[in-house]
Amino acid sequence: MILDYVQQDILARLPASLQHFLFQTSLVTRMNAALCQAITAGPSLQASQQMLEEAEQANLFVVPLDEQRQWYRYHDLFREALRTQLHASHPELMPLLHRRAACWYETKGEWREAITHALAAPDYPLAASLMEQAAPHFWLNGEARTIQNWVLALPDAVLRAHTRLALNAALRFLNSVHISTERVHASMAAQVQRTIMRMEAILLSQEVHLLSEAEVALIERRLCLLCALIEVKAIMGRGDKERLRLLTHELEALPPDDEVSWKLIPLSFAFWLALSLQQSSALLVERLCEARQWVSEAGDHLVTFRVMTWLATAYVEAGQLHQAHRECLSALTLLEQISGGTPVAGYLLFALFNVYYTWNRLDEASDVLHRLLRIAQDWQQVELLVIVERSVARLALARGDLSTAQEALQRAEALFEQEKFANNVRWVVDTRVQMWLAQDNLAEASAWAAQTTLSPEAWDPLRKWEVLLLARVDLAQHKPAQAVETLERFSWHRDQPSDIEKTLEWMALYVVALFCAGKVAQARTVAARLLAMTEPEDYIRVYLDAGSPMKQALKMLLEAPPDSDACTEAISTSYVLRLLAAFEQEEDRLTRGSDIPPATTYKALPHPPQNAMQRGLIEPLSRQEQQVLRLLVGGSTYTEMAEALIVSPNTIKTQVSSIYRKLGVSRRAEAIAMTQRLHLL
Repeated sequence: MILDYVQQDILARLPASLQHFLFQTSLVTRMNAALCQAITAGPSLQASQQMLEEAEQANLFVVPLDEQRQWYRYHDLFREALRTQLHASHPELMPLLHRRAACWYETKGEWREAITHALAAPDYPLAASLMEQAAPHFWLNGEARTIQNWVLALPDAVLRAHTRLALNAALRFLNSVHISTERVHASMAAQVQRTIMRMEAILLSQEVHLLSEAEVALIERRLCLLCALIEVKAIMGRGDKERLRLLTHELEALPPDDEVSWKLIPLSFAFWLALSLQQSSALLVERLCEARQWVSEAGDHLVTFRVMTWLATAYVEAGQLHQAHRECLSALTLLEQISGGTPVAGYLLFALFNVYYTWNRLDEASDVLHRLLRIAQDWQQVELLVIVERSVARLALARGDLSTAQEALQRAEALFEQEKFANNVRWVVDTRVQMWLAQDNLAEASAWAAQTTLSPEAWDPLRKWEVLLLARVDLAQHKPAQAVETLERFSWHRDQPSDIEKTLEWMALYVVALFCAGKVAQARTVAARLLAMTEPEDYIRVYLDAGSPMKQALKMLLEAPPDSDACTEAISTSYVLRLLAAFEQEEDRLTRGSDIPPATTYKALPHPPQNAMQRGLIEPLSRQEQQVLRLLVGGSTYTEMAEALIVSPNTIKTQVSSIYRKLGVSRRAEAIAMTQRLHLL
């Protein structure tokens, strides 16, 4: 790179003796004089290029980084020597140098360097203008924290003129991590609180008259939304459904925002509320379909991906598996355009896992889990890690791999002890009891059932999972009549189910309990209704997870006389035969046991993910920084990294400095050691 446009890379300090030698040379004197002349009279590209080549030939700490000699790197000592000389001789030129460097980098699309120099000038209006241009690029690359830190460096007078930038930076920063460790969330919340406090101070200052009424209303509304997003972490952690309901109603009563990312916040709360309360997903699907349309038109890939993830999840909750599958695949295609990735992808993959598991496509479900685990570790998402381990255990139980299921359960319990999210309690307990049942450990399962008390008079729909577990324990104890009684006492509205997954599981267990209790005619009727509900979406696993008694019940349906009045609904013979074939394949695979090919069995990563959580980074590495770290650990030079990632060497240098800061190290060897200790790669 030519001298005039990288002043910051040639301003430096050397030991006194070496400074004296270098600055006695005519070349350095010429370079320094030419620098001052270029600042006042304008750049001379040819002269600058010639000086750099002469410096290279004289071995004056200048190294070319490409064959065209357009990029050079200065030795740290040489750079500091020039900086010291410039500070001593022409300190008044420093702001101008930084502004010129910022403008040059802006023309080259090197936003990070441009903003860094604008802040160093300090030319805060220019820096804010550059941030507004560059912010979408950084958000798309998973670097919301970078923009947030830059915005907080702006003085109040500039911040007042760029309130949308400040508020958007805070929102994107909060959205960059969904549910992570307490330390990470506390750090993020503190950063956003700084923005909130500064915005509130602006509203209380004498200069507030410089803002229009519409701008004041916008700031107040968005501050309310930011505070709600911070609070929802605590709400979800303690499982406070009533507070979530009230907060959702408050947000939905606010005037709609004109930007999609803010307009979606009330909808996000409605989404979380529907999932938490296991409400009907039909209305939610309708709202999300509408949102998907106008969000897509806005062209914001990150926000669009988030809505598509919600929609895919809502489809699964509504039992619309084929729609969910299509939405997941479409969203994964969109994800390829989001270069920095997003932790929300983990929740999309969880929805896709549920679809494949329900269809009994276990190999594909396992592949999805591997991708989900990598995202959970990359982004240090505790809830995703718990989801992964619970899903690993569920998949292993379906395959009869009790050792893998046990290991996954232990990891999930360890994670739960670290971050006690109330929503995860049922997942851990449900998996533990099902593990006992798979191990024929009826003593532990019976002890859990004995201490679980449910009352129809004080019925809580959120405890459906406990009813289903109690019925499974009853069936394992060969008490089908008691299972029938349990299920009938706590039956919920099956004609208009709000929770299709639990409703179908209830019906499957009810069929088994009735069949084993000798109530064959009633079992036929319920089974026929279950088949009619599940065939359009190709449910398989709900039958297999009900065990061999379900196989016998299905055979009973085929053996019933054609003119039998015991079943009023038509039975799809082809669907029943598919289910029976699935049972045969399941039994054959379980019989083969150790002969199962390794590729079809989920293998946990060798390093438990909780290690990364226990000693994890307060500030996660961005996706780009992870790529740089991988090359750094592999021994690549800065030049090789720049060529591999198609960026400038200066960008690599900045990112390596950021990596060192986040790892708490100061050199490559320490970074490699820390990377190995935290299993970051």
